[in-house]
Amino acid sequence: MPTGCAHISWLMTFGVAGQDDDTAPFGLAWMVSAEEITELGVVLTPVDMSGFGTSYLATNLPKALSDIETVVLSFGYTDELWRVAAISTEFENDSYGTAVRSRYSEIERSLEKSYTAGQKYHRPSTDSYYGKAENFTYSIDQNEANWFSTYTSLSADIELSIGAASTRDSFWRLIYSHRAGEAAFKAGKSDLELDAL
Repeated sequence: MPTGCAHISWLMTFGVAGQDDDTAPFGLAWMVSAEEITELGVVLTPVDMSGFGTSYLATNLPKALSDIETVVLSFGYTDELWRVAAISTEFENDSYGTAVRSRYSEIERSLEKSYTAGQKYHRPSTDSYYGKAENFTYSIDQNEANWFSTYTSLSADIELSIGAASTRDSFWRLIYSHRAGEAAFKAGKSDLELDAL
């Protein structure tokens, strides 16, 4: 099974927080600094994900799901937590997608209790080959099928999706983006690009 670092590319393309208190997932808080996160006992290891600003692999989170492989916290350019991305361990030899879809459904039900449901996009392939039941994971791997759901809280957007590490191995992915934090990140990115002129 690949290490957590091998999954970072998938994070780029639970202790679920409640909508009423609007906290970040995994026992964290939005728009706090990396230092404040480490004061909770979280171990942060720098990772190069320039597309989201300063980012860290995070372990020893206050809350987490048992099958999480990797969590990446992104702090933009102002050292404020605005994005949390988690990816599961792989469901090996899951060509039918049975295991990953079962777990996806469990997480989906939990999210629906805490957040406002948005779009649900479960599109199997219509291709005669990729559309075969035994090729579900292969179809995800080849972008012939999509499987995701979106949610919102008072300040964040959430996306749950299924991905594939190979034609037979699947995983789930969960991404939280704090809307105000994302806007600040994009403004900071634009300023940095203009400074290059």
